[in-house]
Amino acid sequence: MVTHAALVSAFGPLWVETMPPEVAERHFANPEDRRLLTEVGMPQSLLGQLYFGNVRTDPPQTISQALDTATPDKFPPEVRDDIVIAAGMGGFACLSRSDNHIYWYEPGSGDRKLALINTSLERFLETAYQLRLKFKGLDLLYSVDEDESQEEIGDEVRRLVGEIRDVDRPSFDSPAMFWQHVVLFALETLVSEG
Repeated sequence: MVTHAALVSAFGPLWVETMPPEVAERHFANPEDRRLLTEVGMPQSLLGQLYFGNVRTDPPQTISQALDTATPDKFPPEVRDDIVIAAGMGGFACLSRSDNHIYWYEPGSGDRKLALINTSLERFLETAYQLRLKFKGLDLLYSVDEDESQEEIGDEVRRLVGEIRDVDRPSFDSPAMFWQHVVLFALETLVSEG
């Protein structure tokens, strides 16, 4: 299980915050989620792909609040009241109030996609932490040939995902392939900047 000290070591002291207990108590029913948010905290972003915000200063939002819809009945209640944990890559990572899983939601969709991200907030934080560690020491040397470079990126995605798959195997077996896409887009961004 990831700790506050481990997150700070991986992301840096300016990029990890904990949620005030009274805010966690008001918005999160699950005691383990409250503990994670108030004691372990969350980073503010991951690999330039996901943005968590600052849990100390930004109050949690539901999907309907984040999308600021004027019609509250636009979403079924089981989606409308899910809490947004992160934004990026064209949608939201949301904590389901019904089963405490983290799911992917794309704006405009009437319900949750079959897009399991993680089976718990704890595993979500552990996966983000492990990815940050993997990318910290990553040294990318790809060939100039575009086709070969894409093949090398694909090999690197498979390698990195294979190394962290056991953190939450159901999430890596999800048809959404959420974490695989995060890794792919982060690698492509690094290569294009290099």
